[in-house]
Amino acid sequence: MHDLFDSIIMTVNYSHDIATAMLAVSALTMWVLSGQYPASSDAKFELFYVKIYKTVTRVAKDSLYWILLAGVPRIIYYKEFEWSDMAGDLQIVAIVIKHVAMFTLVGAGTYFWSRLAKKVRTLKLKHNLG
Repeated sequence: MHDLFDSIIMTVNYSHDIATAMLAVSALTMWVLSGQYPASSDAKFELFYVKIYKTVTRVAKDSLYWILLAGVPRIIYYKEFEWSDMAGDLQIVAIVIKHVAMFTLVGAGTYFWSRLAKKVRTLKLKHNLG
């Protein structure tokens, strides 16, 4: 039973990393979409843009929720499963740097997401999508 628990914790840890990558890709996608919207486009493109926005938003939110949820056991069992005696306390600095980078990425993604949200609200009103 202990092996099963260990496997579950390790899988959750890896899934936390995958969710972080998905959040990063979502932020990059929001950045690209927010800067690439053409000044004039047809209704079909505008509706497609709204659909992409909804999908990227769902992926970003689900990724963030999973990062927070999976982060709890990762914190609890970090020393047991991920701590490297060879790296010692230097890995604490690396973890802090990694989290500063990730919080910056989340902040940038949130900024571009809000810019996209304004464009999408306008498009929804234009096309009566409520």
